[in-house]
Amino acid sequence: MAHPHLPPPIANLSVWQRTVRSHPLLNAGADAPLPATADVVVIGGGICGAVLAHSLVNGPDKPRVVLLEARELASGASGRNAGHCRPDAARGFTKFAGLHGAQEARHILESEADVLARYVPRLAPLTTSADAFVKRYGVECEWTLRKTYDACLTPEFKRHTEVAAQGLRNAGGTPALELLEGPAAGESRTPANAAFKWDAATLNPAKLTLAVHQIALDEARGRYAVFAWTPVHSVTGAEGAWSVNTPRGSVSAPKVVFATNGYTGAIVPELAGLVTPIRAQAHKLSPAPAGPRAFPPLEASYSLRYSPDVFYSVAPRPDGSVVLGASRIGDGPEVAASTEDTVDDAGWHPAIAARALATFPAVFRQGGWGTPSRAQLDAAAEDAARGSVGTDAATLPEHGFEYAWTGTIALTPDAVPFVGAIPGKRGQYAALGYNGHGMARIFLCAPVLAAFIRTGDWDPAMPRSFRLTPERLARLRGGDAAARL
Repeated sequence: MAHPHLPPPIANLSVWQRTVRSHPLLNAGADAPLPATADVVVIGGGICGAVLAHSLVNGPDKPRVVLLEARELASGASGRNAGHCRPDAARGFTKFAGLHGAQEARHILESEADVLARYVPRLAPLTTSADAFVKRYGVECEWTLRKTYDACLTPEFKRHTEVAAQGLRNAGGTPALELLEGPAAGESRTPANAAFKWDAATLNPAKLTLAVHQIALDEARGRYAVFAWTPVHSVTGAEGAWSVNTPRGSVSAPKVVFATNGYTGAIVPELAGLVTPIRAQAHKLSPAPAGPRAFPPLEASYSLRYSPDVFYSVAPRPDGSVVLGASRIGDGPEVAASTEDTVDDAGWHPAIAARALATFPAVFRQGGWGTPSRAQLDAAAEDAARGSVGTDAATLPEHGFEYAWTGTIALTPDAVPFVGAIPGKRGQYAALGYNGHGMARIFLCAPVLAAFIRTGDWDPAMPRSFRLTPERLARLRGGDAAARL
């Protein structure tokens, strides 16, 4: 029987996956024999695995890298997210400061801005930001730098962000956001009386992920091999000769890297209970039914915020359609619990959709989007679960709602990733647990880990709190676990 934290078969597709059905790498290596050996095996074919592989094969030691993916490439969160690279400009400072201290909280936030658009020093070969990488290689992935708004739908959220921004200033940081209040908040095109504005990007993450894999293959010149539909069931053996075991055979390598994010619980016992898979939900909305004259396409992206935990992300696409992400909090403990500790990304929850599809047209009133009834959404969700809705069929076109999907993200107890060596397993490494901020962290974490694997040294560009250490695991487990690792 399959492990409950291994990816299930692919069911309904995200908007991003629908755009790459004919990509030649989607099922790469699915029918090819596995090599017996490699210098490094990377487990996980999402954006983290892709950037890791690219960084590794371009290192001075020129290793032979094999990447194994349980389903098609970009089938997890990298192909099923809400389409944002949206650094946290200030909002999370209070939480991070409480967990990691004020200076580390500042570093965490500044590192996300670096991933978006700033130069990151000493990271070879990815010596630049996600924006510069896309432009350097001419990657076609809908990458669009935009202004983004946190629209404050409650006064409490405005106060929360103001306190966080002041805390960041007190720590010596410079919050890269602007507060718009009263009539000025109308710039956001929402009815909010206050909005915070800063820089972000939207993108097609599946296209970016596949492009990074292709670039790595081109640059490796035979030293990189990708195998889709190759789930890893275990890693056994000992230092210097780890055996990565799959239903298709095993690959032996001295170094293994887990880029498994929400699926980590299946094969990394050292992180058991510390990486929680969470089912996140997103929705595809048509261009504004009222038409572009009555409602010009959205130029900015958004988070429509009631609180730090109750929100909706809004990512416009070049064709005028919208991807609407929804938080898992807000419908009571029963619905929230249905999304926790699961990697089941088939189907979607009608209660979450009902809340999201009532909020969005209430905020963007002139767009003409409607609010489906709960009965309509229940029926649509049942159709999706049975697979009876066509790949491109609109679910409820009269409301501008086309379809929904879910994806698996990974939460950690201290809200930051695990990046580093697996304690007690020399030659095993991890880069995972991105807490829903993978697009704003991976282009930093993956190259830093690749350099660490090669040299044993940490680049200070990555926040120290991200490092995977025995001491951190002991602290998170609340006991003397370090002595047992």
